[in-house]
Amino acid sequence: MSLHPTGLLGLVLCLGQMICAQEGMLPRPSISAEPDSVIPRGRPVTIVCQGPAGVATFRLENEEDTNDFKDMRASSPLGPHQTEARFRILAVSEGTGTHYRCRYIKEHVWSEPSESLELVVTDAINKMPSGPCSRLGRIHLGNVTL
Repeated sequence: MSLHPTGLLGLVLCLGQMICAQEGMLPRPSISAEPDSVIPRGRPVTIVCQGPAGVATFRLENEEDTNDFKDMRASSPLGPHQTEARFRILAVSEGTGTHYRCRYIKEHVWSEPSESLELVVTDAINKMPSGPCSRLGRIHLGNVTL
Protein backbone atom coordinates (compact mmCIF):
# COMPACT_ATOMS: atom_id res chain seq x y z
CA MET A 1 0.00 0.00 0.00
CA SER A 2 1.41 3.39 -0.93
CA LEU A 3 0.25 6.71 0.39
CA HIS A 4 -0.06 9.79 -1.71
CA PRO A 5 2.39 12.48 -0.49
CA THR A 6 -0.40 14.90 0.47
CA GLY A 7 -2.22 12.16 2.40
CA LEU A 8 0.98 11.33 4.27
CA LEU A 9 1.58 15.02 5.01
CA GLY A 10 -1.96 15.35 6.37
CA LEU A 11 -1.48 12.32 8.61
CA VAL A 12 1.82 13.67 9.96
CA LEU A 13 0.31 17.10 10.66
CA CYS A 14 -2.68 15.57 12.41
CA LEU A 15 -0.50 13.36 14.62
CA GLY A 16 1.78 16.31 15.38
CA GLN A 17 -1.16 18.42 16.53
CA MET A 18 -2.42 15.61 18.77
CA ILE A 19 0.99 15.20 20.40
CA CYS A 20 1.39 18.95 20.95
CA ALA A 21 -2.10 19.21 22.40
CA GLN A 22 -1.44 16.35 24.82
CA GLU A 23 1.89 17.84 25.93
CA GLY A 24 0.51 21.37 26.38
CA MET A 25 -2.73 20.52 28.15
CA LEU A 26 -2.13 20.74 31.87
CA PRO A 27 -5.27 20.44 33.98
CA ARG A 28 -6.30 23.61 35.79
CA PRO A 29 -5.54 23.63 39.50
CA SER A 30 -8.27 24.04 42.09
CA ILE A 31 -8.31 26.66 44.83
CA SER A 32 -10.13 26.77 48.17
CA ALA A 33 -9.92 28.48 51.55
CA GLU A 34 -9.89 26.89 55.00
CA PRO A 35 -11.84 27.32 57.18
CA ASP A 36 -13.82 29.52 54.74
CA SER A 37 -13.40 32.30 52.18
CA VAL A 38 -15.29 34.74 54.47
CA ILE A 39 -13.02 35.43 57.44
CA PRO A 40 -13.20 37.90 60.36
CA ARG A 41 -10.40 40.49 60.36
CA GLY A 42 -7.35 39.36 62.33
CA ARG A 43 -8.14 35.64 61.99
CA PRO A 44 -5.96 33.14 60.07
CA VAL A 45 -6.90 31.53 56.78
CA THR A 46 -5.19 28.95 54.59
CA ILE A 47 -5.54 29.09 50.82
CA VAL A 48 -5.16 25.60 49.36
CA CYS A 49 -4.04 25.00 45.78
CA GLN A 50 -4.35 21.49 44.34
CA GLY A 51 -2.98 20.07 41.11
CA PRO A 52 -1.92 16.78 39.54
CA ALA A 53 0.82 14.50 40.83
CA GLY A 54 4.35 15.51 39.98
CA VAL A 55 3.89 19.25 40.59
CA ALA A 56 6.90 20.77 42.35
CA THR A 57 5.83 24.42 42.68
CA PHE A 58 2.51 26.23 43.04
CA ARG A 59 1.99 29.97 42.64
CA LEU A 60 -0.69 31.98 44.48
CA GLU A 61 -1.50 35.17 42.58
CA ASN A 62 -3.41 38.28 43.49
CA GLU A 63 -5.81 38.49 40.55
CA GLU A 64 -5.85 42.30 40.57
CA ASP A 65 -2.03 42.52 40.50
CA THR A 66 -0.29 39.58 38.82
CA ASN A 67 3.08 40.98 39.98
CA ASP A 68 1.90 40.20 43.53
CA PHE A 69 2.43 36.45 43.91
CA LYS A 70 4.00 33.85 46.16
CA ASP A 71 5.57 30.58 45.03
CA MET A 72 5.57 27.53 47.26
CA ARG A 73 6.86 24.02 46.87
CA ALA A 74 4.15 21.37 46.89
CA SER A 75 3.78 19.94 50.38
CA SER A 76 2.93 16.26 50.17
CA PRO A 77 1.08 14.15 47.64
CA LEU A 78 -2.65 13.62 48.19
CA GLY A 79 -2.51 10.08 46.96
CA PRO A 80 -1.11 8.96 43.61
CA HIS A 81 -2.89 11.60 41.48
CA GLN A 82 -2.80 14.94 43.36
CA THR A 83 -0.47 17.35 45.12
CA GLU A 84 -1.18 20.54 47.02
CA ALA A 85 0.36 23.64 48.52
CA ARG A 86 -1.05 25.46 51.54
CA PHE A 87 -0.58 29.23 51.68
CA ARG A 88 -1.20 30.45 55.25
CA ILE A 89 -2.21 34.01 56.06
CA LEU A 90 -1.74 34.49 59.81
CA ALA A 91 -4.10 37.46 60.23
CA VAL A 92 -6.36 38.67 57.42
CA SER A 93 -6.84 42.40 56.88
CA GLU A 94 -8.38 44.70 54.30
CA GLY A 95 -5.16 44.28 52.30
CA THR A 96 -5.52 40.50 52.06
CA GLY A 97 -9.21 40.65 51.11
CA THR A 98 -9.00 40.27 47.33
CA HIS A 99 -9.38 37.75 44.50
CA TYR A 100 -6.78 34.98 44.31
CA ARG A 101 -5.94 32.27 41.81
CA CYS A 102 -3.40 29.43 41.61
CA ARG A 103 -1.06 28.12 38.95
CA TYR A 104 1.57 25.41 39.00
CA ILE A 105 4.62 24.55 36.96
CA LYS A 106 5.22 21.06 35.66
CA GLU A 107 8.02 20.10 33.31
CA HIS A 108 8.88 23.78 32.67
CA VAL A 109 5.31 24.68 31.61
CA TRP A 110 2.95 26.88 33.66
CA SER A 111 -0.66 25.73 33.93
CA GLU A 112 -3.64 27.89 33.19
CA PRO A 113 -4.90 29.74 36.27
CA SER A 114 -7.48 28.24 38.58
CA GLU A 115 -10.92 29.71 38.99
CA SER A 116 -10.96 32.87 41.06
CA LEU A 117 -11.34 32.72 44.85
CA GLU A 118 -12.62 35.85 46.58
CA LEU A 119 -11.31 36.22 50.11
CA VAL A 120 -13.77 38.42 52.02
CA VAL A 121 -12.64 40.05 55.25
CA THR A 122 -15.42 40.82 57.72
CA ASP A 123 -15.70 42.90 60.85
CA ALA A 124 -15.42 40.30 63.64
CA ILE A 125 -18.17 41.87 65.75
CA ASN A 126 -21.02 42.16 63.29
CA LYS A 127 -19.86 39.90 60.42
CA MET A 128 -20.27 42.75 57.92
CA PRO A 129 -17.59 43.03 55.21
CA SER A 130 -14.95 45.52 56.27
CA GLY A 131 -13.54 48.28 54.13
CA PRO A 132 -14.95 51.46 52.60
CA CYS A 133 -18.41 49.99 51.92
CA SER A 134 -18.79 48.27 55.29
CA ARG A 135 -21.08 50.95 56.67
CA LEU A 136 -23.66 50.52 53.89
CA GLY A 137 -26.86 48.81 54.91
CA ARG A 138 -26.59 49.64 58.64
CA ILE A 139 -29.47 51.21 60.52
CA HIS A 140 -28.78 53.55 63.45
CA LEU A 141 -31.41 53.80 66.20
CA GLY A 142 -30.07 55.97 69.00
CA ASN A 143 -27.12 54.07 70.52
CA VAL A 144 -27.95 50.81 68.69
CA THR A 145 -26.63 49.90 65.24
CA LEU A 146 -28.39 47.17 63.29
